[in-house]
Amino acid sequence: MERKLAAIMAADVVGYSRLMAENEASTYADLRTVFDDLIGPTVVRHGGRTFKTTGDGFLAIFPSVNEAVDAALAIQQGFDKGPFKLRIGINLGDVIEDNGDVYGDGVNVAARLEAMTEPGQIFVSDAVVMAADRNRAGIFARVGRRRAKNIPELLNVYRVRRMDSPWSAWRRLPHVLRGTAARWSYGVAATALILIGTQIAPLPLAAMVSRIPAALFPNQTREDPRPSVAVMPFTTMSGGGQEQSYFADGLTEDVTTALARNSELQVIARDSTYAVRGQDSDVRKLGQRLGVSYVVEGSARREGDRLRVSAQLIDVKTGAHLWSRSFDRQVADVFTVQSELTTEIVAQLAPYIGRSEAAAAAQRPTDNLQAYDLVLQARNRYRHGANDAKGLLEARALYQRALEMDPAYAAARAGLALTYIAEVAQRPDGQTGGLDTGLSEARQAVRLDPNLALGYQVISFGLAVQGDYSGGLQAAKRAVELNPNDPDSMMALAKAQVRFGEYDDAVVNAERARRLHPMAPEYYAYVHGQALYAAERREEADTVISECLVRAPRDTNCLLIQAVLQSARGDIEAAQLTIANLIEAHPTFSLEAERAYRRFGDRPLMDQFLSDLARAKAPETA
Repeated sequence: MERKLAAIMAADVVGYSRLMAENEASTYADLRTVFDDLIGPTVVRHGGRTFKTTGDGFLAIFPSVNEAVDAALAIQQGFDKGPFKLRIGINLGDVIEDNGDVYGDGVNVAARLEAMTEPGQIFVSDAVVMAADRNRAGIFARVGRRRAKNIPELLNVYRVRRMDSPWSAWRRLPHVLRGTAARWSYGVAATALILIGTQIAPLPLAAMVSRIPAALFPNQTREDPRPSVAVMPFTTMSGGGQEQSYFADGLTEDVTTALARNSELQVIARDSTYAVRGQDSDVRKLGQRLGVSYVVEGSARREGDRLRVSAQLIDVKTGAHLWSRSFDRQVADVFTVQSELTTEIVAQLAPYIGRSEAAAAAQRPTDNLQAYDLVLQARNRYRHGANDAKGLLEARALYQRALEMDPAYAAARAGLALTYIAEVAQRPDGQTGGLDTGLSEARQAVRLDPNLALGYQVISFGLAVQGDYSGGLQAAKRAVELNPNDPDSMMALAKAQVRFGEYDDAVVNAERARRLHPMAPEYYAYVHGQALYAAERREEADTVISECLVRAPRDTNCLLIQAVLQSARGDIEAAQLTIANLIEAHPTFSLEAERAYRRFGDRPLMDQFLSDLARAKAPETA
């Protein structure tokens, strides 16, 4: 008996029983021919082995996901030419191989994926996508989270794009028609009403358009129906001391992050709630300002080895207290308290979510409370985007101390990685030692905790600095999948999409991140403005960047985008003045540094960006 990690393929012929009923002998002969001439040789050619057949299906094991996917594509291409249609599911998982047979959850998940798949298609798990070579990222299209029989967790499912299939365009037609049927029916009715109305009394075009239902405009922004919640900063109860305030801050952040992992909720970013702390005692006004339906308030106090935490859930519209709870525990139980808080809040906001899923939202990050304290202090010293060399080094020292106490603490390792990569990004002088160290630490973080969104954010950042824009995009997408309500992950994805050339998607994600983080730092406005500039929505970009500079006149990123916008529209005098302000705030700015940093990756826009800066008289060297 041998346990190992392997790629499992599960496949099944669609409608086999019906075909057998129609012509048993012919169907059986045709299927045997397919198995002998196509399936068997293809599996072997890609290094695999068929370990079980089920009459009209089979299970095969492969040494790598790349070989499994290639084999699946070749098999489906062969089936396109024959009388049968095949469904294929592929998973990467831990299996047990015994006497030629293979067992384990890895096999079960592959079979469940096959059952979800449409005829002629291939569904794979997220483990397959992450393990595949980077140059294959474009062949996977996310289907979404699906529930599978006898598997407690939702499966994150992807489809393998089959551009070679002659059926691919026609198979999509029923889905397109189903998705647009309502719009077409609205459209016919609206058009008829407009034509009737014009026979009675002519209407201006604007009035006609205003009467057409919104369903006809699929790109129009709709209100998100999910419950929205803001976790206000936990306060330090009297006697706790200001030196312990970072502990309450850390508890706030971890409860916010745990809630944000639940895709059924909209969770406002921690920094936005901190921005309005103490500004208004009326929780209803605070909730309205943050644009949420629910507010969580709480307090924390540590005295020796005792921890006292209280929290309450408030309905913003009525001010009613829906739920409250107090905890008085040993400090060693802080993670249990956090888990219970998260579970109960989620259960109140979204009762249809099972308690098992809610409880899984909060994970115990480390058994060493001192290491946890050090990570909270490190977060308090330095955050991504801050131009604070001293704070960065202090945070690095704290993360290193935390890892000395618990080398397997994934969040500490991701934080440490961020300090190395951020240092290289702030001083792009050609030295790669810090970048290599940062990427190594970040990859180790996601090996320790594959569900750590922060780890993938940091990997995305590091790969972008390294020049691997495709890999950076894939890592950022993974961060969003793991934590769909985290605005930092969403903004990391927008930034990666700008470098990769997906400008419209970058705008959408930057806008969503800012909605989730209404009090976001200027970095958010910069990425949003940069994405709008790249998407050639220059007037909107100018509005966003102008708002940024009203709040922070010396923000170097926003000054940079303002200069290229002014230069692009021919306002060279204004652009030159902006460049002068930029150099005053950032003396090391130069075209040479921008060329090395590759803000727009390797896309043609990078040359246009540098040309716009040159017209604004940006210096070649610092």
